[in-house]
Amino acid sequence: MSGWRALRLPSAMQMALSLSALFVVSAVVAGVVAWVVMGDELRSRLYDDARVQAEALAAELSRGGPEELRRQIGTIAAFGEDHGTLYAFVPAAGSAPVGNMALSQPFSGPRQLEAGRDMVLAHDPGDQQGEIYFAWGLRTPAGWVVVARDSQWITDSQEVLVQSIAWGLGVALVATVLLAFAIGRRDARRVAEINRVLASVAQGDLAARYLEDARATGDDLSEVASGLNRMLERLQTNVERLAQVSADIAHDLRSPLTRLRLRLQPQALRDGLPEDTRAAIAASLESLDAIAASFDAILQLSQIETGNMALEACPADLRDIARDVHEMLLPVAEESGHGLELSLPQVPVRAEVNAELVSQALVNLIDNALRHTPPGTRIDFGLAQENGRVRLSVCDNGPGIPAQERDKVTQRFYRLDRSRNRPGTGLGLSLVAAIARLHGGQLELTDNAPGLCAHIRL
Repeated sequence: MSGWRALRLPSAMQMALSLSALFVVSAVVAGVVAWVVMGDELRSRLYDDARVQAEALAAELSRGGPEELRRQIGTIAAFGEDHGTLYAFVPAAGSAPVGNMALSQPFSGPRQLEAGRDMVLAHDPGDQQGEIYFAWGLRTPAGWVVVARDSQWITDSQEVLVQSIAWGLGVALVATVLLAFAIGRRDARRVAEINRVLASVAQGDLAARYLEDARATGDDLSEVASGLNRMLERLQTNVERLAQVSADIAHDLRSPLTRLRLRLQPQALRDGLPEDTRAAIAASLESLDAIAASFDAILQLSQIETGNMALEACPADLRDIARDVHEMLLPVAEESGHGLELSLPQVPVRAEVNAELVSQALVNLIDNALRHTPPGTRIDFGLAQENGRVRLSVCDNGPGIPAQERDKVTQRFYRLDRSRNRPGTGLGLSLVAAIARLHGGQLELTDNAPGLCAHIRL
């Protein structure tokens, strides 16, 4: 069963081959019908020919008498050595029959005769044994006149028909199968391209489009592809508008929030301020900082997703970036009771990156692990090269993320139920995924059994 699935043809090619099979069956049925109809028509013609010749001989009998008929039949039979046409005159008065066949029983009208059973050849009784003849008999006052035509003409004609159909069907079948494979492969490639576009969009690349082949336009797949491109154009426009609205709101609110913070901060330092008021102002300042951080993340995410942020990459040793991030966050991890271990290769790992953005992505991943895992959790931070690509990984042995939620946590503002009572904006992983895409890579979340692994592949 698995082997059959591995050899499964694309649906377009299956349809083409099914139509080819239907064509073959239809051609065979048509050939059988033609073979039967031709046989009936040729038999009718042989009967008619035998009747015409029998009537001519009967007319000769009425004009010249039995002796003249005997002489004429003898002359005709002498020249018919191929036994294609047989003649017989059976006198009514009991005289010896004349002709190149001997009938077991004279008859009138059409009849099918078999050599050796219904009649024998007069000169060579063993010849043409079992051969089928189509005969016509006429009853006259002087006796019976019988003419028989052999079936070789029918056999030869039907053989020619069968050979013609076989050759024509064979050539047509080969051409049809080749055409079916060509059409099937072309449509399979187009379906694969449509699936690639859909997969790219699912990964967040809203700029992906189906590039139509100019040689394959005007059919159903072209209409589907055009509709897909129109849908993606509208989707990209709507997403960009939504992102722009979010960015505009964040941008417009940053200034009043900053002014509000500047007004509150001196009040928190004023002498003689009651402690509960001072604590309330401090809590308000923390909330303002969190809101400002959210707005900064929204602005940065919108700039990356709309293409307004240039990558500004330069060669860098990723080991240096990893060391700096580890050195910055190690005290925070130790203070919260987490273990933060760094694993780096011995050789330099160089890549064209924006060091500031990569550092920010790594900080977000480690900060997520610190905030969403209990004290005592081990966090492994590493760098590796795989098949010419760079992999930055942050893995922990905490509670992890359910498999059905991993695609959702990279969406803006999406948070797991157990994380809603903890500080955070729901933008950290979205920003990491956007930074990875900006570098031509991707963010991948996998099970660490137990815990979670977040891999940035560049």
